[in-house]
Amino acid sequence: MQEASITANGLRFHVASEGEGPLVLFLHGFPERWFSWRHQLPFVASRGYRAAAPDMRGYGLTERSPGGYDMANLARDVVGLIHALGYETATVVGHDWGGAITWETVARHPDVIDRFAVLNCPHPAVFQDVLLRSPAQLRKSWYMFFFNLPWLPERMLSRNGGAAIARSLRGMAVDRSRFTREALEPYARSFATPEDLRGPLAYYRQALKALLHPREGMRRRRSYGTIERPGLLLWAEEDRALGRELVPPHVDFVRDLHVRRVPHCGHFVQQEQPEVVNETLGWWLDATRHAVPR
Repeated sequence: MQEASITANGLRFHVASEGEGPLVLFLHGFPERWFSWRHQLPFVASRGYRAAAPDMRGYGLTERSPGGYDMANLARDVVGLIHALGYETATVVGHDWGGAITWETVARHPDVIDRFAVLNCPHPAVFQDVLLRSPAQLRKSWYMFFFNLPWLPERMLSRNGGAAIARSLRGMAVDRSRFTREALEPYARSFATPEDLRGPLAYYRQALKALLHPREGMRRRRSYGTIERPGLLLWAEEDRALGRELVPPHVDFVRDLHVRRVPHCGHFVQQEQPEVVNETLGWWLDATRHAVPR
């Protein structure tokens, strides 16, 4: 495993990578770091790929950024990372917020995406539709509104050296044995001060602004069009934040999407059931290999 700093879209990113071959870029969500892909990077590298995972904008060892958390700019981060790593195109795999950014990137910049995989994150238009008509999903999304309060979320989540972050990761799991003290320590350390939370929470604060403008949301929905790149949607079914009703309606947005459900698993699926995720990724990478230019 190599770790290095590269500049993309005007920001210095910390990136971990392993292997040689076509690029598979992994994008993490909240409240994580590149470390959340520690089980997938060596596995994908062993199959003849260069597997790379950055600390996303606002996270970890990536340069602090006071702005740039709108979806359009986050997608430009991905395009910049692909090019800064020396590639014209890549396979992109995203989880949670990394999944949302994956959807945005493949919709807006299909020329740099060979294929894409998303773990426990619906298409943005699907999420907005379900959130606005489903009281159950609205209740599950309470944290989005809490994160929009000034200063309090930063204080609460960083207390006791980021202990609340570690508890939230473990608390979302069905099999909590996967989230040992050793596995959780890097996350707690990365969110140990209020300043560490400002960038990650800016994703939610920017997103709520967009959500509260339904007309703008409708305009964005109409502008997405149909994604032509091969896709994989992998969904852990015991996700406490995102309900199962978010999975089915994607046919309107993706022409070629394989859906795999993972029972008895919580939101952080790549860490809780890495064997299932790796098996599925391996099968899908082989099945769609024709999509990657040689």
